[in-house]
Amino acid sequence: MAVSKLAYYPGCPSETHAIEQDMSTKAVFEKLGIELVEVEDWNCCGAAEAENPEMVYALNARNLAIAERDNLDMMVTSCSVCFYNLARTNEAYEKDAGLKDRMKAIDPALEYNGSVKAKHVVDVIVNEVGLDEIKKRIEKKIPVKVAPYYGCYMGRPSRLGFDDPDNPETMDKIIELLGGEVIPYSQMKAKCCGGPLMMTRSDLAFKMSKNLIDAAKARGADCIVTACPLCHMMLDAKQPDIEETFKVKLEMPVLYFTQILGLGLGIDPKKLGLNKNIVSTKAIEEKVI
Repeated sequence: MAVSKLAYYPGCPSETHAIEQDMSTKAVFEKLGIELVEVEDWNCCGAAEAENPEMVYALNARNLAIAERDNLDMMVTSCSVCFYNLARTNEAYEKDAGLKDRMKAIDPALEYNGSVKAKHVVDVIVNEVGLDEIKKRIEKKIPVKVAPYYGCYMGRPSRLGFDDPDNPETMDKIIELLGGEVIPYSQMKAKCCGGPLMMTRSDLAFKMSKNLIDAAKARGADCIVTACPLCHMMLDAKQPDIEETFKVKLEMPVLYFTQILGLGLGIDPKKLGLNKNIVSTKAIEEKVI
């Protein structure tokens, strides 16, 4: 395990609907002995595409610049959309020699030289900490059937991602180390949950999320595991609304990747924020041995 200190970019959801992801991320890295240095006075990554993409670059370059100023060469985030925006900002800095000057035109105080590597939490856990190290740290087994759900942004576009965009497997490897069984879910792993449509076409968004949950249930999953706060919101927080809309009972627990890993590392469920999930995770917690 080469990494011991990382810049940490929580992202906007960490203080609202994804507070349990933030809690579990911090708890897991603490357990692994890795210091997370939260980016001072961080700002929103810009989330959706802006009419002027250079405004998105400026927002992300500012966050990366703070880490660079603090001599931290790797920034980790637990939000897939934030990872995408941070990573594509670095890509733009590498490919466009004039971008740095144009960023200063937007924000005269912005000084960023492109030295900070943006990484997703899953990438850091699997590829920086490493599977061998995680295996040594596991204290408890979790013999449950899991549908690993990656969503759109973790592997797309492939030039920025760290996994196969159509059939990703990084979370699968950790689930198996924890004693879990990865169900046949490859056709659904990277399909959209409908989150971006939630404000304009909630009917379509609910249908898309229901399809994901239905597929997991049909294959015998005990839970879904995801690493994206927007996906988690759709599958967990919006699950009661989906049930009401379609007059069905789904009752499918949806855990963050860091929550299920944290259970395997022996971290208390409350420290992982499992009591904050909308759909009860008690059935999963009771199977931890």
